[in-house]
Amino acid sequence: MEMKVSTRTEQILTVLKILAWVAFFGFAVSAVLFLSSYISGFWNSINIFDIKEDPNLLQLRQENSGLYTILMAFSFIMALLKAIVWWMVAKIIDKIKIDNPFSIEVVHQLEYISYSLFTIWVLSVTGGGFIAWLGEKAGTLNDSWNKGPFLFMAGLVFVISQIFKRGVEIQSENDLTV
Repeated sequence: MEMKVSTRTEQILTVLKILAWVAFFGFAVSAVLFLSSYISGFWNSINIFDIKEDPNLLQLRQENSGLYTILMAFSFIMALLKAIVWWMVAKIIDKIKIDNPFSIEVVHQLEYISYSLFTIWVLSVTGGGFIAWLGEKAGTLNDSWNKGPFLFMAGLVFVISQIFKRGVEIQSENDLTV
């Protein structure tokens, strides 16, 4: 029976894959909590998740259910998109082969991740603006949406995808010359 010896890079990729799955499940649970909190709000006058997150959400839900619905939809979509990004990261780690890391599949996945991060940034800016506008009407709301890092990450991942794309081109040129 032969044991496969894994390199340090393979070990790091394995740890990163585990962390990506943990982040995916964390954001997926967060999305489910937002959705269940919103749905259960129709039957319960007090929702523990809302109060823990921001006490003003309870007041907003009581005063204007339409604006509350929009805010909860933003929160749900943001958590869902973050979960999707981490799911794509876990999948891309599966696709990376140590002996041949540059593939067009990896390039496409990296581009999709960068577009998803850019979408999250756009929604963060939109949601932050909505919360600021809503804060004037309903009192202070918790604007805990970090907007800047998503644009930075989207740009960084897009640059990495272009580097991988060039790696695919060089790799295919080398395969043709051999």
